[in-house]
Amino acid sequence: MHLNRIAFLALAMLTLAACQQESAPPVSAQSKNGAGSNQTIAAKSSPAISIDPATMKSCDGIAATVHWDASKVGTNTDSTEIWVGPSDSDTKLFSAGGATGDTQTGPWTHPGTHFLLKNKQDGKVLGEAIVGGPACS
Repeated sequence: MHLNRIAFLALAMLTLAACQQESAPPVSAQSKNGAGSNQTIAAKSSPAISIDPATMKSCDGIAATVHWDASKVGTNTDSTEIWVGPSDSDTKLFSAGGATGDTQTGPWTHPGTHFLLKNKQDGKVLGEAIVGGPACS
């Protein structure tokens, strides 16, 4: 219950401030040691959302920049959310803002990190981006 209250307060502050601020870093099951693994994760982006850098050379966490533009997928919205996590089914709210923008992550971005751009009004996924690089297990 305490976490729900914190999440509600964070979302309310984002909404009231109408800015694009980073929330708590996502929980990640990935380790920073990709040694011994020759598998790679392909970078993925969509017209509506991209990550810079799109591909990483190591499993060390870095700060990345998320860029989005909901109009590139024909959506007429003025309010979006960026969700992030280790998979598209395990995400947490990272940022909220307008139809276009960019924001910086903390140094927790790793290869395989998923970012989803959603329409805030109906929750519809407008685009997905995945950071590429070595498989970090």
